[in-house]
Amino acid sequence: MKTHIFIVNDFTFPIHLKYLFAGTGASYRKEPIKEPIWVDWHIELLADIKRVRSGDLVIFYIEGSRETNGFYGIFKVKNQNPLVHHLPFGDGFKPENLQNKLIYRTLIEPYEVYSDGVPEWEALDKLPIYSIEVLWSLIYRKLKGKRGCTPLLPWEAQRLIDMIRDRNMGRFIANSQFQGGFDWDAEKRIVVTTQSTEIYPMPTNYDFNPVDAICYIQENKKSYEYYLKTTKHFEVLPQYLRRSRSYENYLQLYFVENIGLDHKLNPIVGNNVIWFGNEVSAGVGMQKIDILTVCQNEGRKEFRIIELKDEPVKPDIVKQIEYYVSWASQNSGKHLQDAYSWNIQPVIVAPPLIQRNRKDIFDEFRRYNQKKISLPILYFEFKVDCEAKNMVFDQIDY
Repeated sequence: MKTHIFIVNDFTFPIHLKYLFAGTGASYRKEPIKEPIWVDWHIELLADIKRVRSGDLVIFYIEGSRETNGFYGIFKVKNQNPLVHHLPFGDGFKPENLQNKLIYRTLIEPYEVYSDGVPEWEALDKLPIYSIEVLWSLIYRKLKGKRGCTPLLPWEAQRLIDMIRDRNMGRFIANSQFQGGFDWDAEKRIVVTTQSTEIYPMPTNYDFNPVDAICYIQENKKSYEYYLKTTKHFEVLPQYLRRSRSYENYLQLYFVENIGLDHKLNPIVGNNVIWFGNEVSAGVGMQKIDILTVCQNEGRKEFRIIELKDEPVKPDIVKQIEYYVSWASQNSGKHLQDAYSWNIQPVIVAPPLIQRNRKDIFDEFRRYNQKKISLPILYFEFKVDCEAKNMVFDQIDY
């Protein structure tokens, strides 16, 4: 079970409560694009919300002024199929029409809902005794820009949930047996219950295969390379070629929507995954771990730091891995609770290496392994079977 923070404001929060859904979206487009639909689906947002699973917990963060910011909950993701649905641009909330469209949504239900929220200053600015108790995931989010759906590490989630409970003296207004509805009292700034629920009025459809998009982008890379060679000017490329020459976000989406569901990924993500996140912030810079998983096997935790590439790896990837491991380890940065050199597993996933580069890359891997700051690097290469709409992963011994 994971906990996710969804961003709302004073105008949107009542709608989420009324219809019981959480969502993430992007700025409104006045006119639809004419290019293939997957080119502009805001895949990074889809990858974020595709992280959710039935039973995961949801906490809303009201974004506003210092006096109005706060964390409210606790809800959980409803058991439904599909778990995440897509609302095309222009549909808005309906009947309410907003300038920001929550194009990706998931339905929720009460879990342990409290009336009062925890102010942001109390959750983030009021420093605890130990640095491990700081909600770093939310601090990083504030520093590096807005993100509609943010994963909380397990100990961060527990701390925030405990703060919400303490704020309300442990008295919740609804639990999983509650049959009524919810509303927002803007004057008192509290969540209140209503006698009846509102049925979510929008379609809950989803039809997107990231493998299709990856195949499309791989094919158009040839066009991109041709245009660049013949014109020498990037700016004259068709817009969709400029935007779609990388598919790393689609690769990330493929992983987050299949972790725990497609067992062929287990050699990469680990067995018995109890928590996972994507784009996990690792420091106050712009560093982000593509996929982080926490596994529990025979009473022992394992932390997998997974770096995804849509091009063959270069030697400098080892420096990137070393930074993430140092940030995470209790032997160094101390950001992942219970993570040490003996249970941090770095993993690299990329297309096949060019033969002439294999020795140099593998020598870098071996030099890293000799430092023994983590378990040895696991290296996987993948190929995309466009006809079967499938991806094949092979672990490479070096």
